[in-house]
Amino acid sequence: MKYKIILKKLSFLFLSFAMITSIISCDQVESVPDESDILISEITGKWVVDMIWDGDPQGTNTIAIYNTGANDTDFMWLDDLEHSWGLKAKVPLNLEALTFGGSDLDELYYGVTVTITEGKIVKGGATAPSGDIVDSISFKAEFSDIPGEIWEYSGYRSTAKIDDLP
Repeated sequence: MKYKIILKKLSFLFLSFAMITSIISCDQVESVPDESDILISEITGKWVVDMIWDGDPQGTNTIAIYNTGANDTDFMWLDDLEHSWGLKAKVPLNLEALTFGGSDLDELYYGVTVTITEGKIVKGGATAPSGDIVDSISFKAEFSDIPGEIWEYSGYRSTAKIDDLP
């Protein structure tokens, strides 16, 4: 009887040791997306834009463009990172023509809809304050909670240089 208890304790100890060893031995590698795997990588990133709301300048800020979970070339996420009225929408994209836009798109920050028009990216279409030639972006947005009032965005792809940041 005494031997059964000792064997049971030893088997639990051995099993515990085996489990701990198997957990510790796993390589923990951080998953970093490979830029070459992003199908719309030529337009993704941060953009520095001047914003005009209903004809009045609203300052300069940063927006982001990134791929969708499906990683296709038909849609992109357009996100102002809550720097202005609040714009985060999945926007139809024509990657070949470098144009984008759509009507009554779900805006995810405030639960309204947004219509994006005249969206375009021009390769080498802007000069950043640092003097670098970069891509330009422009589009208009009309939100359902302020109908008839247009937000205009225009700017350039961020170089992340201090002189080029808003």
